[in-house]
Amino acid sequence: MQALWQYFLIIAIFTVAYGKFETKNIQSISSGLSFGMCRGYCQQSINVTSNPLRIVATKEANFVQRPYPSIRQPFPFSSNQWEELISLLNVNVFEALGDTVGCPDCTDGGAEWIQVNWTEGSKRV
Repeated sequence: MQALWQYFLIIAIFTVAYGKFETKNIQSISSGLSFGMCRGYCQQSINVTSNPLRIVATKEANFVQRPYPSIRQPFPFSSNQWEELISLLNVNVFEALGDTVGCPDCTDGGAEWIQVNWTEGSKRV
């Protein structure tokens, strides 16, 4: 019985250490959506960065439209919120996803994406 507990303890330690190693190199997480044949605010995104620690939300038109100027709004973001956010990301599952899921913006249904930037590179789905 004692060997079983030691086995679980070792697994737990490796799981925690491995998870922290993967998430500490994350520099930003962003998400957005866009529509090709669109008037108004056709592109929207949110970018959360670790350095500087902030959230930036943007809205843009696909072409110059006077009633729809680009909007960029920064928001403060605490280090605790950043740690909580990256703890929700399963890096192995995200990296295993294909670059495209479905048919983005087919029949003008819009496209949505999520991107994670690490110090070593990035992945966008």
